[in-house]
Amino acid sequence: MHRTPRLVAAVVLLGSGLAGCGLGTAGAADPALVARPHGRCDPAVNAALPEPIRRRGAFRVAMVPDTPPMAYYAEDDATIVGFDRDMSQAVADVFCVGTDPVPTNVDAVVPGLAAGRYDMVLASLGPTGERRKRADFVTYYNGGQGFLASRSTDFPVNSYADLCGRAVAVVVGSVQQSQLEEATGTCAEAGRPAWRLSLFPNGSAAVLALRSDRVDVLYFSISLTQYVASKSPALFRLAGRYKRAVVALGLARDSPLTGAVHEAVQRLMADGTYRTILAKWGLQENSLDGTEILKGRS
Repeated sequence: MHRTPRLVAAVVLLGSGLAGCGLGTAGAADPALVARPHGRCDPAVNAALPEPIRRRGAFRVAMVPDTPPMAYYAEDDATIVGFDRDMSQAVADVFCVGTDPVPTNVDAVVPGLAAGRYDMVLASLGPTGERRKRADFVTYYNGGQGFLASRSTDFPVNSYADLCGRAVAVVVGSVQQSQLEEATGTCAEAGRPAWRLSLFPNGSAAVLALRSDRVDVLYFSISLTQYVASKSPALFRLAGRYKRAVVALGLARDSPLTGAVHEAVQRLMADGTYRTILAKWGLQENSLDGTEILKGRS
């Protein structure tokens, strides 16, 4: 799979006027990013694993590694780090196995589950009604949406009506894309020009489009938009937040793993591992008090 430039590095280069000069020589991954809290291995849970996973000794976990702080490439441009990476490994710890991260794009994760290309997905997925027709979900994070804008602007985004007349970037296959497509009548009802939707393959491409003034605002997860605004305040600002939306781990529909993975997440929440992982990435305000299974439905 082709790797996009690491988001933070790309933003820094653009801010320094070095775009087009490459990302420089990759260094070693920061040990502080790689070090993580561990879940507690339970051999009884391992015994319940499907034979192919037990033989392999690892879950194949789909991730979208251009959405910091959830998942992104470290300085070596090879190691995936982030909250989703740590959480997937902690879940696997309970099963006494490892993880093999599989980089992919948001629009490919649910079809990939159905095709058996990976065992589970941690990719800031919202368990929408459409996705639940084809997959099972286990909730683990209290996410939401954010609107990222250039520091040179000052318009607020408090509702979809504030997007009217603006060029809006979204990632293909994201919850934000489907939400705006469902709300296409908003501007006509307000007697204002419609927003212009621009689709991008990933968060990196969308942020770079915003930096180069090809779009006015990026509508994406609050985790990424807030992270970019905090890391590059001279370039970007958080123009607004939207309603909270639960984020869930994805599994194949009617997977034999669904109940056991739900139990593993419950254990991580109960023993404090979950909150320790959230704290490592500064995401404590996005914790859930409990987890639930959202089964696939027709």
